[in-house]
Amino acid sequence: MPLGKAATRRQGSAVTILAYGTMVHVALAAAEDTGIDAEVIDLRWLDLASLDWDTIGESIKKTNNVLLVEQGSPGPGYTSRIATAITERYFDYLDQPVQRVYGSQSTPTISKALERAALVYEPEIREGIRAIRRNLGQQA
Repeated sequence: MPLGKAATRRQGSAVTILAYGTMVHVALAAAEDTGIDAEVIDLRWLDLASLDWDTIGESIKKTNNVLLVEQGSPGPGYTSRIATAITERYFDYLDQPVQRVYGSQSTPTISKALERAALVYEPEIREGIRAIRRNLGQQA
């Protein structure tokens, strides 16, 4: 694995989904299930200085829509920093604001109900993909 290089796990032209860690596989399954032509990119490197902006930028210029997926809670999470950087770098290529899917404020515990409430699963990602389509006035 080359340092600082993202991996395109699924080619697409309608939306760019950026994920990392366990969320990559969940995002791939959700993208496949929606039938929407989504490109899924595994960031693989988590510091902003090492992100593969070439791969990210090429995808954004192709799809014009971005969905960031993370397991963390809302607020100043990792994807909020990436969303800001994407907006600053690629604003002219975006058809809408960068969208995010993330876990809730609930803390994962040994309780299955609280774990389900805290973490992101395929339904949340599918809804994020469909929301991007609806924002564009397209069939979700």
